[in-house]
Amino acid sequence: MTNRGVIYCAVASVLYLEAALISAIALRQLEPEIPITIISNLPLLKLLPLSDYRINFNFVEAKNISDNSYFSSRDIKTRLSTFSPYEETLFQGADVLPLMPISPIWDYLSDTYLAMVVDRTPTVSLCDHISQAEKNYTLQFLPGSITQFNSGVILWRDNLQTQALFQQWHEEWRQFQKHDQLALVRAIHFTQVFVASLPHIYDIVPYDAEPLLDQKRDVNLLHCCGGLVLSGEYHQIAQRFYPQIVDYVTKISACLSL
Repeated sequence: MTNRGVIYCAVASVLYLEAALISAIALRQLEPEIPITIISNLPLLKLLPLSDYRINFNFVEAKNISDNSYFSSRDIKTRLSTFSPYEETLFQGADVLPLMPISPIWDYLSDTYLAMVVDRTPTVSLCDHISQAEKNYTLQFLPGSITQFNSGVILWRDNLQTQALFQQWHEEWRQFQKHDQLALVRAIHFTQVFVASLPHIYDIVPYDAEPLLDQKRDVNLLHCCGGLVLSGEYHQIAQRFYPQIVDYVTKISACLSL
């Protein structure tokens, strides 16, 4: 059987660690057997009752992260291939909430070794939330029509191609050390790695998911991006689907943080 599992990255903010734990426990309910690992630099990680849910952890020492800012999670994220203990890995951002079993997603690796969902802003030319300096830099190397993938959910098999991609992604990210998706676009371009497109239900924002949920259609992974974790809205959304899990994580985090 292939060694496969799910990893989360929650760096610098306890709110992101709480979000990752909510998501991981919800995933454990949906997928009783899948290995799960949370990667974090927060000491609270060592105190959480992760073993109760058969969730593993990888504590990252401060010396292995460039800084402790909001964007420091990208320092880890762009090196995920070196942190994942699995042959086949599904990365879910801490702000990604599973609503259905994710086991069908592994089938996509039968035909490819890397897959992501195309971003809501599907091309570089439409990208307007990144600094103009980085956008201009990116357009020096590739056309504005090139596809932009969303990096909130990444599915890959460990091999030389994906290792090279992550290495290049990290090098590209270090040039601006802010957002990571244009760095990913450049890394894909420079390494010429093929990226398969996942269906949008595996990385969909709440606004787009709501009509599907109203129609009782499938939504596998809900991506609560755009600052929803820090604003508290992620907890409100999660409360709708997993009220007991949210209450439990909030209480245990508060107790352990005293």
